[in-house]
Amino acid sequence: MPTAEDARRKIVEHGMAIHDRIVESLPPGLGLMVEQVRSISRTYKGDLDTFLTNLATVKNIDNLITYIALLAVLNKYKSLSDEELRRLGAAFERHVYDVVSASRLRKALEEAGIEKEVANETISTLLRALGVIHHKHKALYLWIAKQRRLANFERGVREVFFRGEGGNKVGRGVKLLLRMFIHDTNIPLAIKIAYSQEYKKYLPHGDMYTALVTLRSGAFEDVASLTAERVKARVAKRLLCEARGEKCKDVVIRLESIRGLVRHVAKISGDPVLYERGAYDVGVKYCKDLKCEACPIRDVCKRFTFITLR
Repeated sequence: MPTAEDARRKIVEHGMAIHDRIVESLPPGLGLMVEQVRSISRTYKGDLDTFLTNLATVKNIDNLITYIALLAVLNKYKSLSDEELRRLGAAFERHVYDVVSASRLRKALEEAGIEKEVANETISTLLRALGVIHHKHKALYLWIAKQRRLANFERGVREVFFRGEGGNKVGRGVKLLLRMFIHDTNIPLAIKIAYSQEYKKYLPHGDMYTALVTLRSGAFEDVASLTAERVKARVAKRLLCEARGEKCKDVVIRLESIRGLVRHVAKISGDPVLYERGAYDVGVKYCKDLKCEACPIRDVCKRFTFITLR
């Protein structure tokens, strides 16, 4: 019988086998830049000064960071689909690639189909934040590369790009920017975090799809928290109902009530970045439509498909 640990391991393995959807959707020019950054990071991860010297040779590296920051800020207003990400990436490369300005950003966002009001808010917030970082650190890549503690990095991202605001939509943007730069398989600019135990302190946003897979797979079952026990009790009640051959109701759970549990499960998986990536992908492509037989974690999943979230 597969265990909760088996489920977590399989989800992490799936996360390792695929690309983050943000990286996957990057236009060719920015994608090539990611490969350059990875190569430099892996080669000089133990020598910050040499790492920075080599990063300085990557042409327009700050534009890559600007694009990721644009997505992070935009996420406060709108969660982009894969197709929207591809459209925006192509428009950014076409209009903004070498020079960042309000007019060029506006053209890119307009071409990608972003509403005018959202585009204006995003551009204003982004340019203000970029100005703050440039004034203090001279270059965006220097600001990120010198980060040593995940908590401080997250606090800085929230303060600079979101004026210290809280809430789930802001959190979604903060986590997007963080995960992009703290993991070897993404854009590992924050080498002091990506190549130490610091990245394991990352806590996912806890979106609908990651949460759905965490619960339906049983990846939470060995957690002893009050929230986990409540979910397990409701699952047991439903299974008992099925065993009796009765007509049973779905187990409906509020996302907000189990977001902390999902984050904890990701943390104990050993690699929360890969766990989030794997669970999200499974959720979007398989779990939401109950494509269990094609699912990459089908051999270890408990298939609690009667669990729904609201």
